[in-house]
Amino acid sequence: MKKPRKTLIFIVIGVMVMISLGGCFGKKYKVIYKSGFSSKKTAYTAGSKVTVYYDMIATDTDYSFYSNDVKMKQDYDNDHGYIFTFTMPEHDVLIQMYSKNSMVYDPDAGREETEEDWIAQIKNGACEMIFDYYEATVGTVGGDGHDEYVLYRRQDGSMLMAKYSQWSGQTESCRACLVSDTALYDCLKIVDENKMRKWNEKDGVGITGAAYVVKFREAERTVRVSSDNMPEDGQRVFGEIEQVLRKAWKIYGPKQ
Repeated sequence: MKKPRKTLIFIVIGVMVMISLGGCFGKKYKVIYKSGFSSKKTAYTAGSKVTVYYDMIATDTDYSFYSNDVKMKQDYDNDHGYIFTFTMPEHDVLIQMYSKNSMVYDPDAGREETEEDWIAQIKNGACEMIFDYYEATVGTVGGDGHDEYVLYRRQDGSMLMAKYSQWSGQTESCRACLVSDTALYDCLKIVDENKMRKWNEKDGVGITGAAYVVKFREAERTVRVSSDNMPEDGQRVFGEIEQVLRKAWKIYGPKQ
């Protein structure tokens, strides 16, 4: 009578071990973030509680944090800075931070440099592209051409905007100016609110006679979204981004 009982005990123990191992060796999903964030691990099984910290906090700076399809609880204390907790879903989670200077932007800062200096820095690769809006018109009576607004981050942390234009076979022109980080913040907010990162995941509608492209740097990669694969209201979203950049150009750009 004792042997069957021992056998049953071993079976129960074996089942418990297998369940435990299944939880330990189940598929893990990544938590993706840039410098400033930290967590005990960078990969978790679905259902695990995740805690992420952000402590690279500067004075006179406003911070906003976002993640893709995950609702995060946000707290703060003096020892850890910002604290985020959430339950790991069955996919990778991207956590992003956008910041902008809460002090009044001084458009005259850096005016000892000239526009030629800024254009040379762009051409020499001395700054990194962080957001790009491109709009082209093709096959129209007015002639083919394109406009492009690009935000670059300089090595000192300041931001340059370049505007490229080419119409009716003319040589492409390039103008440049220093701009506030608010332009980047507002563009990325539109990207987040309209879930533009997901436009490439399924078939969408195209557009005739025009083309729109948005590119931006994120987690050491470049995300590209185009009008070839946009939802029905995609042209409206591209238009909102264009208006943000046009407004920044009107405020800070060359007056000629």
